[in-house]
Amino acid sequence: MAKPERLDLRLTVEQKRLIEDAAHLEGTTAAGFTVAAVMERAAEAVQRQRTLVLSPEAWDEFVAALDAEPTMPPALRELLDKPSVLES
Repeated sequence: MAKPERLDLRLTVEQKRLIEDAAHLEGTTAAGFTVAAVMERAAEAVQRQRTLVLSPEAWDEFVAALDAEPTMPPALRELLDKPSVLES
């Protein structure tokens, strides 16, 4: 797969050495190790934002709100009942 994008990082000597050591232990390159680690962390961050976790009580409230009849504020009903400017 073509990889046209780059991500440049500035690291301390210790950070680079640790990444290289970990990559060596896993049998990969520093770049491969870094990309895999960053992708895993990014996927976790995105998943956390897409997951809704509720207590049983909060879940019951949420479901009740979804099941409830919709209400329309009186001001919105009044606005929608007025003729459109395009109808004039």
